[in-house]
Amino acid sequence: MAEGMAQFTSSLQCSVIVTTWKRPVLLRNTLRSLLRQSYPHFEIIVVCDGDDADVRAISCDFKEWNLIRWVFHSVNRGLPAARNTGAREAQGDVVLFLDDDVIAEIDLVATHMRHYQEASHWRRLAVISLASEDRQTPLSTYVNERLHKHWKRNLDFYSQSLSETGENSVGEEIERIICFGLNCSIRRDAFLHSGGFNEHFRASDEELELGLRLYLSGVEFIFEPRKLLTHKNSKNLSQYFRNCWSASGTLDTLRVFELGQRNAQTRHLVSMFHGYWLNRLAARTSWYLSEPLHTLSAELEIQANQWRSRFLFAVWARITQTADYWSSAKDAGCTVEKLKSLAGTPKLALMLHSVCRPSSPEEAAYYISPQRFRRFMRWFLAAGYSTATTEKWIKDNLSKKEVLLTFDDGYDDLYDELLPLVIQYRLTPLIFLVAGRIGQSNLWDQQIGLRARNLLTLEQIREMQKHGVEFGSHTLTHPWLPGITDEQLRREVVDSKHRLEDALGVEISSFAYPSGGVDRRVRAAVAEAGYKLAFTIQAGLNWWNDPLCQRRADVNDNITFLDFAFQLRTGYNVREAASERLKAFERDLPTNVLRNIAKSLHNLGHEAIMKFSKKA
Repeated sequence: MAEGMAQFTSSLQCSVIVTTWKRPVLLRNTLRSLLRQSYPHFEIIVVCDGDDADVRAISCDFKEWNLIRWVFHSVNRGLPAARNTGAREAQGDVVLFLDDDVIAEIDLVATHMRHYQEASHWRRLAVISLASEDRQTPLSTYVNERLHKHWKRNLDFYSQSLSETGENSVGEEIERIICFGLNCSIRRDAFLHSGGFNEHFRASDEELELGLRLYLSGVEFIFEPRKLLTHKNSKNLSQYFRNCWSASGTLDTLRVFELGQRNAQTRHLVSMFHGYWLNRLAARTSWYLSEPLHTLSAELEIQANQWRSRFLFAVWARITQTADYWSSAKDAGCTVEKLKSLAGTPKLALMLHSVCRPSSPEEAAYYISPQRFRRFMRWFLAAGYSTATTEKWIKDNLSKKEVLLTFDDGYDDLYDELLPLVIQYRLTPLIFLVAGRIGQSNLWDQQIGLRARNLLTLEQIREMQKHGVEFGSHTLTHPWLPGITDEQLRREVVDSKHRLEDALGVEISSFAYPSGGVDRRVRAAVAEAGYKLAFTIQAGLNWWNDPLCQRRADVNDNITFLDFAFQLRTGYNVREAASERLKAFERDLPTNVLRNIAKSLHNLGHEAIMKFSKKA
């Protein structure tokens, strides 16, 4: 079986799609580098995006190469349209996108294809990689020099972020930067099924928009760290960046209002209504003062170039970016009233496990005593809070004080301690069950030295279901998901869903990662299984973020009433809330010097908070 799969995957064909227009010299060099590829099963599709006599001449020069096919648009339609045309014309199993200003190393195609050859047949993959930058023209101003260094630092940051494993390989940081375009490949059928690049995005952001759309749909992104492509860059960087900043305001408006894309990439559009006060203040100021800021920007650029000042450059970049963004958003029809109505309410989920008196410090960080739980719930209800259903959560139809109350593992004490409160107060909690251990014991806890506990029986589960308790999957056996094989992972997330649906007669739409074990492969498997919601153990509120990486505030016997009050408001306990605000303040400062000072103050503040917490 394994040999048969190897024979099949080794013959996968790749279609390399090269888009071009009016850059004949660069195109010729790109094609020469591709004709040296070591991978035997590939074709090259050149899409010329408009009338171009020079490219037609080049096509005649390369006519003896049968592996090159040529497609010509009658008019210039933009890079996204040209790439979509290439994918439709392709005959390969995998499509790899290149531009006409790159030089490929000899094993570029082979390296991309190796990832598909090594993957299990059910995994939907996209391989992303970066390119080395080779500057072709001199940088004429200091601002351009700094932007060039800024761009190189961004590439290093992308490389570091995309190389992360475990829980750092998913979440909001990745959602903001994930992109698909140059030096990226994907199965052709998956690309076409996604609808391809959005052809409205001619000016900018088409790679970010498609990247996040693929990621959220369940395509697993694999990062190839080797830079096997060299990009011949000759852009005027200050003009290029300003075009991008301006286009983003227009395109974010399109994405949010017309495409319904409320996610980490677009939520800057409503940043004046959510987040830390400094961010909200900066967004409101930039909105109302965008025109005066443009005037200030022009003067700052002159002064930064004259004095070669990093500080003036940093201020210029921050002011120019925000002024260009908000000006274009207003030109696209945004108003403060429209944005406010769109912003919505952040969503809070609470995470508990067992309602049982802890017998050790380890259990106190995990369980909550019945007395403390009842006090918390009485205060919760007296303060006007109520519990949400998964249906309302998925539809994003929650009031400000509706909270999702979740319990992991399905301990049998929930029948005795939780169900009476459910009946009395009409609560709608969500319990994540270990489907293969129903009616048995918590074997995973016993393996790390905790005491044996009984789990809910099927009869108890069905009785609780009659009173409005909802249930989700917590896998079959509660393994550490990043550490198991592809086939084991598929069984844990798919079979647990089917087993619970057969037992309870309802769709199981929600999932909780055991011990928070999630990475890009695990997340993709959960998406492939058809879950609509999945929860991590990361603290915080949920607002325009990944439905399959939802955050929860951990409630246990160590949580005080002050902590609980902070959690209901911010998603963090007192220590976590203070730490998050200090980190946010640090990130928002314009220069490295100020950020380093803030980082030192953050560390001192963290130590002080820890000492205060221990005394309390």
